[in-house]
Amino acid sequence: MSPRTSPVADLRLSLTTRERELLSLIRDEGPITRAALIQRSGLSGTAVFRATEELAAKGYLLIGDPVASGRGQPSNLVGINPDAVFSLGISVMNDFAEAAIMDLTGAVRRIADISAPGMRRADVIDQAIALLEQAVASGLPRNAFAGVGIALAGYFVERGERLLNPASALDDWAMIDLESELSARFNLPVTIDNIANAAVVGELMLGAGSRFTSFAYVNFAYGFGGGVVIDGRPWRGAHGNAGEFASILNDTNSFVPGLESLRVRLGAAGIVAGSVTELVANFDPDWPVLDGWIADAAASIRLLTKIIGAGFDVEAVVLGGRLPPVLAGRLAAAASLSKSELDAAARRGRARPVPVIVPATVSSRASVIGAAALSMPFLRSGGTQ
Repeated sequence: MSPRTSPVADLRLSLTTRERELLSLIRDEGPITRAALIQRSGLSGTAVFRATEELAAKGYLLIGDPVASGRGQPSNLVGINPDAVFSLGISVMNDFAEAAIMDLTGAVRRIADISAPGMRRADVIDQAIALLEQAVASGLPRNAFAGVGIALAGYFVERGERLLNPASALDDWAMIDLESELSARFNLPVTIDNIANAAVVGELMLGAGSRFTSFAYVNFAYGFGGGVVIDGRPWRGAHGNAGEFASILNDTNSFVPGLESLRVRLGAAGIVAGSVTELVANFDPDWPVLDGWIADAAASIRLLTKIIGAGFDVEAVVLGGRLPPVLAGRLAAAASLSKSELDAAARRGRARPVPVIVPATVSSRASVIGAAALSMPFLRSGGTQ
């Protein structure tokens, strides 16, 4: 299979809604025959043929030779052209920042730690631009970059303003029009989202999205937050803040289990971790304070699961962010509702279904992967932001 033309970089102008939906489906399925694509999409054969031909003409798809399948006529294999479009994703937390370059299949081509002292935005962005220029120097076409997605730890303020309000550690990023300023610096369209929403997208693309169509994602980092997926799409809510789970715990006087709380407990026990990044890098499952922290965190996750299950009726609550995989697994086991708890809430011997609690698959890179996906046409968006 080979592309027919060079792709158009500005995906927002060049693709119809139907084309974006088909690209999303093809990316999710991998190379797929047109016959199978008709079945999976629910579109007519004529619509699928026309859309895939147009996408191939634009350079986004590769059309292969006909493949025999079942009793019908052989059908052409259709796949994403990975080199058609690239995007740059940036994830900025209180004490850690990274950048990744993604191709049109969703594969990460390059990734780098771009943390800087004090997380000054000029220093972080300088490093991100350097990564972009290195990629271009190595052969990726500059005009094939669709845009930049930036995920920041914080919440959005008023509807439509696109201003993020992060913790004091990120004062240099707070309450300014980042999209306009940084679009000028990169000379590319820039999309801003909060870190938890981006992590949801990463997990939806490469992790829990293959098992669940609706789930809540709990993002453990320096702080604590999350996001929601409904019917296979990220649900951002009216202001972009769906999944601000720390507010629920604060309002109920419950323990908020951000990883900074674990770092503080380690320090009190004489185990020094200078930052959450250091804690994650040096995680030891035998730390003596771990059992107590897991017990307190599990009580909070159990409460959130009951609220989320009643409010959104999702299939799962996924524990991710920067939570070390071993710790995520132990916390999921500790937080899961027991059979006796479910039986106690049963009516006529049948309990209301509750979400299962599972560890994330994508782990610590979910937010930067999701940030990179913000500029890609395979992202199915939700909510009003």
